[in-house]
Amino acid sequence: MGNNRRWYKKKRWLIFLFLVTFFIVTRMEFLKFRYNVEELSNSIKVATGLEPIFDNRKVNDKSIHFLKIGNRPSLPLVVFIHGSPGALNVYESYFSDPTLVEKMDVIAVDRPGFGYSDFGKSESLLQMQAALIAAILKDFPNQKKVLVGHSMGGPVIAKLTMEFPELVDGLVMIAPSISPDDEPSNTWRKTLDFPLIRWFTPPALRVCNQEIIPLKVELEMMMSSWKNIMVPFTIVQGAEDKLVPPENAFFAKTMLDKNPNVKVNMIDGGDHFILWSEIPLIKSEIILMLKGFESAIIE
Repeated sequence: MGNNRRWYKKKRWLIFLFLVTFFIVTRMEFLKFRYNVEELSNSIKVATGLEPIFDNRKVNDKSIHFLKIGNRPSLPLVVFIHGSPGALNVYESYFSDPTLVEKMDVIAVDRPGFGYSDFGKSESLLQMQAALIAAILKDFPNQKKVLVGHSMGGPVIAKLTMEFPELVDGLVMIAPSISPDDEPSNTWRKTLDFPLIRWFTPPALRVCNQEIIPLKVELEMMMSSWKNIMVPFTIVQGAEDKLVPPENAFFAKTMLDKNPNVKVNMIDGGDHFILWSEIPLIKSEIILMLKGFESAIIE
C-alpha cells in the first residue's frame, strides 16, 4: 500500500513537471514567429542601402505594425501580407533584394495577432484586418499599389480590394485560401480552442487557429463581391499543395471571369511553401505586374 501511494505521488509530480515544462517551452521565442527589429533593420540596410522604417497605425483599439522601405513617390508601392502563422520577415528574401527594391517602395505588415501587431490577440474578421492595412495605405495616395499575399494573406488582400478599391492597383496571391468550398474541416481546430488546451497553445499558433476556424464563413460572405475586383490579378499556386488545394486558383479564375487581366501560374510539383522555394519565379511575377504601371521606372 505504501509503495502504491508513493508511486501515485511521484506520478502526479511527473505530470505536473511535464505540464510546466511544456508551458515554458511553448512560450519560448522560436515559437513566437517573431523577428528582432534591430537585426532585421541592419540586414535590410546592408543589402539595399536603404534605411527601413518601422511604424504603427491604430484603428479603434487595435494597432498594426509595419515596415516601410523607400520614399520614392515615382515608384509603385508593393505591400507584402504574410500567412498564418507568420510575420512580415517571411518576405525578407524579397524586400532585401536590391534588384527588386530599386524598382519599388515596400511595405510589409505584421497581421493582427502576429509579430508586433497586438501579439497574441486574434482578429478573425477579414474586414477589420483589411481596415487596419488600409489605414497604412491611405498615407500613400499617389503611388500605384500592388498587394502580395501568401496563404491566409490571400483572403485578406482580396477583402481589402473589395472594401477599399481605390487603394489597390494590382494583386499577386501565392497559394491563397480563398475558396469557401475547399476549406478543410475545422473539427480538430475547434478542439484545440477549448479553454484548457488554448491556454497551453503558443500565442502565435493560438491566433492562427482562431482566425482559421471562422474563415469558411468569412469567405462565403465575400462571394458576391469578387465580381468587383477588376485590377490585374496573378495567382501562383503549387499543383501538389496539400494545405491549400489547387482548386483555390481555379476558383479565382471562375469568380473573376469578367476581369480581363487574370493570370494563374500553376507550378508542377509545387507545395504550399512556394513562397520560399520559388522565389525567382514569384519575383518575376511581381516585376511583370509593376511593368504595367507607367509611373514605374523598370529599365
